[in-house]
Amino acid sequence: MYLIPTVVKKSVIEGSGVFADADIGDGEIVWKFSPINDLTMTTEDYDGLDEAGQAEIRKVGYVSPASGQWVYPPVGDAARYTNHSETNNNLTAVFDVAVSDEPFFVARRDIIRSEELIVNYVEFDASIKKMKPEWMSTNT
Repeated sequence: MYLIPTVVKKSVIEGSGVFADADIGDGEIVWKFSPINDLTMTTEDYDGLDEAGQAEIRKVGYVSPASGQWVYPPVGDAARYTNHSETNNNLTAVFDVAVSDEPFFVARRDIIRSEELIVNYVEFDASIKKMKPEWMSTNT
């Protein structure tokens, strides 16, 4: 879940995106897995979903390199709208079990209020290593 104020609005990247609703300092933790808020699903349960259910989970979630489970935000959570860029991301995934059992995201630089928060899914999504998702292009 996002630990800083955010707002969801139209994105130039795709559809809606998550935007900072306050200034964020370089190195600040911006998003961290919360077992009280965020959802998980085993790969076996994912395999049991119909195609529409799998597509929804693939769009908003990731396979954790730590647990091997799907991790995804609940309906209504701004994290469902976090967009991807391989080159223009301002957040980076960090793996530090002293902070979280799951990857978490920190600001790569100072981020100003109203700037879109963007991550590189390749940094933390183990499912991408198995197959290139349909939404991913070489120009992101």
